[in-house]
Amino acid sequence: MFRQVFIPTENNNRIPPVNIPLEWYGQKIEILVFPIKHKEKMGRNKKERPPVEQLFSTAISILVPAHILENFEMWDAQESKERWVIEMREKEGLLPSVLSSYSDVVLDGYSTPIEILSHSFVCKPIYLRLYRRRYKRSNRNEHFSNEYDLTLKGVKMVPELGLFLKDEV
Repeated sequence: MFRQVFIPTENNNRIPPVNIPLEWYGQKIEILVFPIKHKEKMGRNKKERPPVEQLFSTAISILVPAHILENFEMWDAQESKERWVIEMREKEGLLPSVLSSYSDVVLDGYSTPIEILSHSFVCKPIYLRLYRRRYKRSNRNEHFSNEYDLTLKGVKMVPELGLFLKDEV
């Protein structure tokens, strides 16, 4: 009887095949051992896990529409019995155009959040709570925030969901 075995090695150029004679249950057998590189192992290569940042980015792009991700980033997520809420904060440096020519602009907290329905997932709705940054000029009390067209007129849901529901009706 003759059996071939492949053994992974670091450098298969230096190790020649080895013939190993054995006796197994009274029968004489020979095992021929071939060295191979790890990458050439038989079977499926193990798929490397993507970095956590990449997984997070992919997951959030599934849950939040792309036009919102252009100006907002995920800050927090909460689950209750009735729903999930993904808290989004406006990205830094997106000054309102009214203030773009001034050098004395400071961040002054956040405006009242806008809460819109993104979609339902596993029988629970997912709401996006969007916080826009609030700015003002130093030593002034007038506040400014960016305005975004995030929902369909008169409906507190992302346009993608509104258009989907409209098509279904």
